Amino acid sequence: MLDLKRLRATPDRPQKIDESYESVTEASFSLQGKVRVQGEAVHHRQKISVGLQIEATVVQACSRCLNSVLSALRLDELLEFRPASAVEDPLTSEVYIYNLEEAMLDLKPYVMGLISNSLTVKPLCRPDCKGLCPKCGQDLNTKLCGCVRESQGDPRFKVLEKLL
Repeated sequence: MLDLKRLRATPDRPQKIDESYESVTEASFSLQGKVRVQGEAVHHRQKISVGLQIEATVVQACSRCLNSVLSALRLDELLEFRPASAVEDPLTSEVYIYNLEEAMLDLKPYVMGLISNSLTVKPLCRPDCKGLCPKCGQDLNTKLCGCVRESQGDPRFKVLEKLL
C-alpha cells in the first residue's frame, strides 16, 4: 500500500516501497511463492511517479500439453499516477488515475496487471512439445498412443500435392 497522505505531505521526497504478496491465482496464471515488490514513489505537482522492481515465479499451463510451465520473472517498471482532473484524455494517456481524497493506494492490482501483460501468450514446457492426442488426450511427450492419425489436411490443397 502506498501512503498517499504522507507522500503528498513530503513532495519531491522518495517513499520506499517494500511489499510482498502471498501466492496468487489469476485466470491464466498463478504465482508460486511470494511476489516481491520493491521501489520508490515520488510526489511532484499532483503527479506520483512509482518505480517498481517486481520478482515472482509464474506458473502457466503449456499451450500444447497443459503441463505446468514455471518461469522466473523480473520486471523493472515505471508507473505514473495523476488525478482525474489532470488527465486530458484518459483513454489515450499512459497514466493511471488516482483519487485525491484517498489516503492509501493499493499497488497490488497494478502489479498483477504488469505481470499479466509481461507473460508469454502461448507458453511451452519445451520447444519441441508434442502436445496432446486430439482423439484420446494422451500426453505425447510421455508416450505415443495407438490412435490413427489422419493427416488429410484441407481438401482444397489436394491439387497442390500433384505439383510436388
